Amino acid sequence: MTKKDLFRLIIKIFGLYSAIQILFSVLPATLSLMLNQIYSGEMIAAGIFLLFVILGLVVALFLFLIFKTDVLIKWLKLERGFDDDIIEFQNFNNVNIIKLASIVIGGILLIYNIPDFLSNCFFTFKSSIGDNQSDSHIAFGNLKEHISLVTSLLNIVIGYFLLTNYSFISRILKEKNKGEGQ
Repeated sequence: MTKKDLFRLIIKIFGLYSAIQILFSVLPATLSLMLNQIYSGEMIAAGIFLLFVILGLVVALFLFLIFKTDVLIKWLKLERGFDDDIIEFQNFNNVNIIKLASIVIGGILLIYNIPDFLSNCFFTFKSSIGDNQSDSHIAFGNLKEHISLVTSLLNIVIGYFLLTNYSFISRILKEKNKGEGQ
């Protein structure tokens, strides 16, 4: 198996997993928000528009991750940093395992935290433009929500760093292992 085939497989699995995760977590939350807005009689069109935007993003993300994996592999430069073009699992050494683990962990961090970050940004924006006289105004902005927003942003940055700098991380951990062995 070549390294490009392995990354294609991993990205397609991530695409399927992220589509399932978004459909079963973000979509129901958006539907409940939209139904709450319809029930209270405010911003029906905005809720429906938000629903279609989220569905469009889910479908676009799924299609991109499934059918445009080569573009993503080139953009993230995942092929670089390996010694051989062919990955043999019998000869999978510690450095290659660290590289693969860094890519997988970075991808998981991105997939889990991008929806949280986007929804927190949406609620922050919505609470900042809402009028303060209505009782149906979304109260967003206490310390817990801001911590959640900052945490999801930090996880996205760390995930991106792990995804794009896996070779650097493996070199650091390899040097650390040599120092511990002596």
